[in-house]
Amino acid sequence: MQDVRDALRALRATPLVSAVAVLSLALGIGANTAIFSIVNSLLLRALPVHEPERLVMVSSGDDASWSWTNPIWEQIRDRPELFEGALAWGTTRFDLSQGGQTDLVNGVWASGSFFRVLGVPAILGRTFTEADDVRSGGPDGPVAVISYGFWQRRFGGATNVIGRAVTLNRAAYTIVGVTWPEFFGTDVGRSFDVAVPIGTEAVMRGPEHRLDRRSYWWLSVMARLSPGQSVDAATTAIRSAQAGIREATLPQDWRDTGGYLRDAFSLVPAATGDSALRSRYQRPLLTLMVVVALVLLIACANIANLLMARATARRHELSVRQALGASRWRLGRQLLAESLLLAGFGAVLGLAFAVWGGSLLVRQLSPSTNAVFLDLSLDWRVLGFTAAAAVGTALVFGTAPALGATRVAPIDALKEQGRGAGGGRMGLSGSLVVAQVALSLVLIFAVFYFFLIRPQMKQAREHKQLVEALAKGDEIVTGGGLLGRITRIGDNFITVEIAPDIEVKVQKHSVSAVLPKGTLKTL
Repeated sequence: MQDVRDALRALRATPLVSAVAVLSLALGIGANTAIFSIVNSLLLRALPVHEPERLVMVSSGDDASWSWTNPIWEQIRDRPELFEGALAWGTTRFDLSQGGQTDLVNGVWASGSFFRVLGVPAILGRTFTEADDVRSGGPDGPVAVISYGFWQRRFGGATNVIGRAVTLNRAAYTIVGVTWPEFFGTDVGRSFDVAVPIGTEAVMRGPEHRLDRRSYWWLSVMARLSPGQSVDAATTAIRSAQAGIREATLPQDWRDTGGYLRDAFSLVPAATGDSALRSRYQRPLLTLMVVVALVLLIACANIANLLMARATARRHELSVRQALGASRWRLGRQLLAESLLLAGFGAVLGLAFAVWGGSLLVRQLSPSTNAVFLDLSLDWRVLGFTAAAAVGTALVFGTAPALGATRVAPIDALKEQGRGAGGGRMGLSGSLVVAQVALSLVLIFAVFYFFLIRPQMKQAREHKQLVEALAKGDEIVTGGGLLGRITRIGDNFITVEIAPDIEVKVQKHSVSAVLPKGTLKTL
């Protein structure tokens, strides 16, 4: 405690230096914590459900993001011996309006076992069950479960929301429950507002429903392993049932079904849920973490120079204390305590900056039509990372001043013209300046390459591949917004039919995207 009191007194003696150091550390640690909080939410944090470590995604490869048809899901659902439980869901957007301007919200088609298998209770009312997941609706008709956030936004948290009707795509549903606040769904990066049973799609879409379509891939399937069941054992179990599942769901409009019958089921651990954002942002986020770590190192070098200058100004004081019997270890310990206090204050301010900065970054990731949702609340990983960053930076910028200040002999420091400490400080300070310049150059190059050059190279490569793969009959859109079907292809130009008997000639490189077949019919 004596070291802490002495350190606080020393920091108050030089308020300007202390303030600059704390603010520099707050920005550096805050930027690192903000990026790490996004990495933690997107890649590391488990779903807020019961025993998420027992969850697996049903896939057909190493990629967890795999879609299935409803007939396949029903075949898996009807084999309860495979797992302790299984669930399926598909994402969509529902229109709440009854006419006029659309009012879109995030929706989920969920199996009747969805909430039960995940272990997610209702904070109000009930969740729907297998009895509700039928094509005509269950005993209460078509029902819906809403999220806590939607309940607060649309209904003001009213407790009489249970039993109210909600219109989804012009179909009437009855609200039967509200989920707890922490549950956002199973798709990381997306929060749901309204969940309805898969079976009621027939109520909403009528004869055009997708429940019996064997070549419409729109559902994700997740399973909960039985206690003591390993992923390998569960994989063996589902592959033993694969032939029957594939035969019963064989697409009737496919000519070549050999690949469909041979594709093996696989299971991928899914404690952290499913996410389309991971493959897109994992590498950029890790690259950004390296960049902000370099920024923090540069800040540490700056602060080390400031503290070394302050230690030189305090050389007389420290030498007197050493002459009176204070050991070098005692003096170095006090200087390190000062560094730890600076880092601690910087970490506290950095956490506040990280909360704001993390939310700002997530908003930048969100498209204009649908907001990205990431749970950036502080957990043990984020707090541990911030504490480690604070201690690490304190050691980085605090060691050099502590060693430099305790290396000078008391008799030399007491001499008015003593040069021993000054020369040592200048040599070490010069080394820190060189390190700052080197880190700054690396930082500039990293930013220039990863955020300017590399994205342009990737975009140019992908566009070249798109242009080279153009074929007659492709439905395309150009950079100028021209929609049409390719009728002729030349070396540098293509002919595009934009309307019946109306064709235009455009340059190949103007094509910005190839649309799915049949898109023009729906426009």
